Amino acid sequence: MSSKLQFQVFYGEGSVRYGPNGIDLSAFKCSSSGIDKPGDRSFGSIYKWLERGFRINPETHVLTVQTVVRWANEGAVWELMPIRNTADWKMYMEAVFERGWPLAMLVQSYEKPQVAAAAEPNEGTPSAQMEEQAEGEEEEQQNEEVHVTETEPQGQADEGERIPIIVEQMQNEDEEAEQMQQGGDSSDEEGEQVPAEWREHGFGNPIVQDARCPEWEYRENEVVEGSKYPTIDAVKEAVKLWSISLRKEFRVVRCGSRIYEVKCVKDDCPWRVHAFRGRWKTHWQCSIVTEHTCYLEGVEKSHRNLTSAFIANEMYGLIVDNMAYEPKMIIKHIERTYKYTISYDKAWRAKQKVFEMRFGTYEASYDNLPGMLAKIGERNPGSQFDMQHFPSMIGGPSIFHRAFFCLGACVRAFQYSLPVLCIDGTFLTGKYKGQILTAIGVDGNNQVLPVAFAFVENENTGSWYWFLELVKRHVVAARPDVCLISDRHPGILAAIRELQQGRGTEHPIWADVRTRWCMRHMGANFYDHFKNRDLMLLFKRLCAQNQQRKFNALWKLLDEMTAKHIEERDARASSSNATQAPESSGSAVKPFTHWIRDAPKEKWSLLYDTDGSRYGIMTTNVAESYNMVMRGVRCLPLVGIVEFIMYGCAKYFRDRYNAVSPSLNNPGMLFGYKIRDYMDKKITKAQQHNVRPMGTRQQRFEVACKDRSRRGVRRERVVQECLLREDGTAACTCHKPKLLHLPCSHVIAACVESGVQPTTFVSPYFTKEAVACTWDQEIYGIGVFGTFTQNRAQPCYIPDPATVRKGPGRPKTRRIRNGMDESELAKVARKCSQCNNYGHNYKKCPMNEQHNAAEAGPSGNASDGRPPEFVSTTASRARPRRSVSSRSSVV
Repeated sequence: MSSKLQFQVFYGEGSVRYGPNGIDLSAFKCSSSGIDKPGDRSFGSIYKWLERGFRINPETHVLTVQTVVRWANEGAVWELMPIRNTADWKMYMEAVFERGWPLAMLVQSYEKPQVAAAAEPNEGTPSAQMEEQAEGEEEEQQNEEVHVTETEPQGQADEGERIPIIVEQMQNEDEEAEQMQQGGDSSDEEGEQVPAEWREHGFGNPIVQDARCPEWEYRENEVVEGSKYPTIDAVKEAVKLWSISLRKEFRVVRCGSRIYEVKCVKDDCPWRVHAFRGRWKTHWQCSIVTEHTCYLEGVEKSHRNLTSAFIANEMYGLIVDNMAYEPKMIIKHIERTYKYTISYDKAWRAKQKVFEMRFGTYEASYDNLPGMLAKIGERNPGSQFDMQHFPSMIGGPSIFHRAFFCLGACVRAFQYSLPVLCIDGTFLTGKYKGQILTAIGVDGNNQVLPVAFAFVENENTGSWYWFLELVKRHVVAARPDVCLISDRHPGILAAIRELQQGRGTEHPIWADVRTRWCMRHMGANFYDHFKNRDLMLLFKRLCAQNQQRKFNALWKLLDEMTAKHIEERDARASSSNATQAPESSGSAVKPFTHWIRDAPKEKWSLLYDTDGSRYGIMTTNVAESYNMVMRGVRCLPLVGIVEFIMYGCAKYFRDRYNAVSPSLNNPGMLFGYKIRDYMDKKITKAQQHNVRPMGTRQQRFEVACKDRSRRGVRRERVVQECLLREDGTAACTCHKPKLLHLPCSHVIAACVESGVQPTTFVSPYFTKEAVACTWDQEIYGIGVFGTFTQNRAQPCYIPDPATVRKGPGRPKTRRIRNGMDESELAKVARKCSQCNNYGHNYKKCPMNEQHNAAEAGPSGNASDGRPPEFVSTTASRARPRRSVSSRSSVV
């Protein structure tokens, strides 16, 4: 029976890392090799065995051997113990058998200083050595090839009798056992099997440093003497990371422009790190690094050096990739990585520091914004921007007031999209108050097209007039009959009125603008007045109705139901409180006809939409949806918001052009996928209609719709009249061709009867060529000009001090709930911000269980890396369950 023990030998180029459980040797190569009776051997024999295995020349290089240990009084932290003599080796082997330490060692090769100095004059390599080395490599390759072709063990009975490798290995083991019994340690100098991986060319050979390499040099997670760092911040970061991984705290003794020194917080511990920057040097170097002699007294929940700046550096990549990364998720990440718990305030401050590291400070963004917009206009032809500022009352930099910008690609794309703009505003959630005004277009596939943006102080008549005036000048230009869909904000209505009629004696700037109102906001106003969700849905049906017959029936029904609803509500109020009955009976609740009489029908009804100006778009959902896209970046400085918009638009153009470009060479596809689905549905429906020609010189038809009622139920017959004109337009009593600019099923049925192609009556904006021309524009980035995060000593622009947020607590980051949210309240599927899956939030994410799984220690056993489990001494008391009769909140 063999007495060999298998050792894990780590070697090669790499650096020792430190994690929550101590050292991490994953950066090195690893090989397994057996040593016969290692406890009885001297360290000299082990050292010579390693020299032979790695082909080290003792005259030019020296080996260092370190073993993996875990001291009992240091907790579950793995460390490296250097082996210098036989006494160290014997102590290590005794601890292996008594304490269960892993059989693992780290072997590294270094060149002797005198050899390196003597080798400087002769840098060339003799050709003879190269040839000899090449021959050696060829022999090794041949040996490896022969070894591969031999029969390999299959784990079957009596394999040792027929496989030569096993027979030879058993004979060698018997001979080694006899030599050990007769000559004691006679096998130290010969006969040990060395892994082929150790014989790689170049192990232990020095690498010639290139002059282009940086002058700083340091290990990733350890501070050692001689380490060089580019800046003092890098020194601080390395010391903090090393200290936290060791679970030891330190205090700063000296911190200046040329010296940085820290010591252990325990006075009796000599641990110290001293770094300096030479007078004529550009890097920092650690000159003094001593070891800790203090021991861990217990498990601490906090660490004094775990600052918000350190957490910001640790979480930088995660937060920049996911702006919606919440502070509670930062707390969980720190607990998993470093086994410490931080406060919510510290996590929130760390997130803000990440924003400042990436996009600069909030104050600097107001000063850098003009330069950033100028570079965007320089790289993207057709882009425009404008600014407003006013002088400070106390002198100095000007105060930033407003900024407008639009990308040239978006302006050109708008010329091929529908002549409709949805305008809306959303608030900033950063350090300073403000509003973002947006103008969003729609392409032929009903996709969002961001067009223009503005940063203003708030939503008022002046800000909206300034924004819409620039939209008319730079975006719409001479395009006629553009329709604006808004939410009836008083500032918007007043601004549009001034644009149409002019200010005072001024000529109107936008006389032909068409204005329409959002159906969702009208429904919210209806709900605020009547407080009935069913009636609100009936009113929305009235808004979207396109037939006069159905419109009149719904109007009459709303009149009856709202009047009945008002009577019942007044009756309930009078019965509950008789003293307030006179006031309740004279309430301000009005019937539907009285409530809607001041709102022009062409503003909110699809049926009365003049010339189909809104193209069937009844809401400002496209603007609302884009505001939702920007929800996670509204807390950023202004340059961060502009960068998000620019690169987001570039992604829109790239992805949507790639989606529509394959159809350009397909003659069977005439429209985008939205219109294609619409036409397929209408063609299927048209096959069920009965068509009767009625015109003599005109192509006029009567189309009888199929009775969709069940058998045996009498229903009034519905007949629509269609007219196909020679100019390529169509008319129908259902009004869909005029309102939607698309043929209805009645027109399609008439086209089949007359032999006309139904595609003739589709608006050109819906063709695939128009969609492709919308998204084939190019947007050029500005990353080559820098990050625009500079803090200048004398800025040109500063934010208005009156707009800074005041008051306790963090600023509100989500929209204020209003009547529209209450009227459309429903259960929405939750989405996790950690894994982006639906059905749960980040608190109950399955990824948390994966992160909490145990990590294997250096010995390969999962129990080595598992964090300790603690049981609270105080039993938690269960909260009593509420009774059914207790009051609950109504959602």
